Amino acid sequence: MPTRGPNVAEGTNVVELPAAPENPWKKRLLLWVGGALAFVLVLIGVLLYSPLLAIKNVEVTGNSLATTASIQEDLASLQGLPLPRVAPGNVRDLLAEQPAIEDVIIQAEAPDTLRVEVIEYPPVAVTRSGQAHWLVAADGRKLRQIVDRAAYELPLISEVSADAKPELFETITRVLSVLPEPVLAQLEFATAETIDSVELELVSGERVRWGSDERSAEKASVLTALLGAEQPEGQPAVEVYDVSSPERPVTR
Repeated sequence: MPTRGPNVAEGTNVVELPAAPENPWKKRLLLWVGGALAFVLVLIGVLLYSPLLAIKNVEVTGNSLATTASIQEDLASLQGLPLPRVAPGNVRDLLAEQPAIEDVIIQAEAPDTLRVEVIEYPPVAVTRSGQAHWLVAADGRKLRQIVDRAAYELPLISEVSADAKPELFETITRVLSVLPEPVLAQLEFATAETIDSVELELVSGERVRWGSDERSAEKASVLTALLGAEQPEGQPAVEVYDVSSPERPVTR
């Protein structure tokens, strides 16, 4: 009868193989990965909760309509928060009551400064409410009350109230929003009786019949070209620019 080898279990034909030798490099790698992960977790905790990066200064740039003081007051609750915990959405939420602010860009500057670049809605017109004048944006929102109307080369929206006729008011502001600044600076008034009958008046007295706010980009290009063209000698001065059909503009 053959002798059973040392690695053959009694009563079986299974050969027991010797255990594989331990790999010291594998152990070291696991220890290194575990240590690195623990370090990263500690570092994240320090960045998110440590007072070392707590905000002490909030610097505001880019604003001309919203005051720096009012912005910093709205952002006062950020004082003491670690810089990595502040996102643009947090800042936007805190500035939601600032009508002139459209968006923000933030930048953290270690150890304690948060820079906030403000992006404001561009004003396209002036409106009057009682004795007060307000700058308004393309969507009709009031951006800021102003004291000196003459300081702004923007048309006054006349005879149309944002409160009484919001749709008509916004139609006018949308029209004005497509005009380049040099053209806006030449306008004195903007008005409309219906959404299809927007009219503009130049500082020099000429009127512009615009019509609806459809194809406004084309109309703006045509009007810009007409205003920049030299008047032929011997021709009567233009009193009306009609761009309601931009493919067939009329002057008279």
